[in-house]
Amino acid sequence: MLGFVPAPLGRYIGGMLQMRSSMITALASMLVFAACNSSGDVSTPPAAEDAAMPDAHVIHLDGPRELVTRDGAFLITWMPIDGAIPINDHFEVDLTLTRNDEARTPVPGATVSMTCFMPEHGHGMLREPRSEDLGDGHYRIRGFLLHMDGYWTVSITVVVDRLAATADDELNL
Repeated sequence: MLGFVPAPLGRYIGGMLQMRSSMITALASMLVFAACNSSGDVSTPPAAEDAAMPDAHVIHLDGPRELVTRDGAFLITWMPIDGAIPINDHFEVDLTLTRNDEARTPVPGATVSMTCFMPEHGHGMLREPRSEDLGDGHYRIRGFLLHMDGYWTVSITVVVDRLAATADDELNL
């Protein structure tokens, strides 16, 4: 005999049982879906003509992007490694930071952050890229992942001598 179960505890136990049932149903559905969509031969390589087709989910830039910070103090040049921005795959960016003067004086030792945002969707990236100072005003930004195509704004912020400056760019993937 179970006896008396307080209402909050009873709701908790009922919720746990319902969640367990939902998880089992979801797992069973995934297994059925996988079985129905399996060809049985997982070792078959893709056709040669498929391998030769260009990847429609990669955007190639024509060359480095050159930006001046909003305050006019710095010149930022950036380019994805290999010039390609894959959609929904990781990539890295090479960035050069110089003063916006005639000599284009390199700016080493800055803190550099680069982020992207989709204003039409109200969200940014799923990852937070990290920068590495390679010396002499050169930086590598790692961990980019633009998870969908569309219009993205790009914001590059540099902190030099405890002062921040930002440059803006945009991509249409």
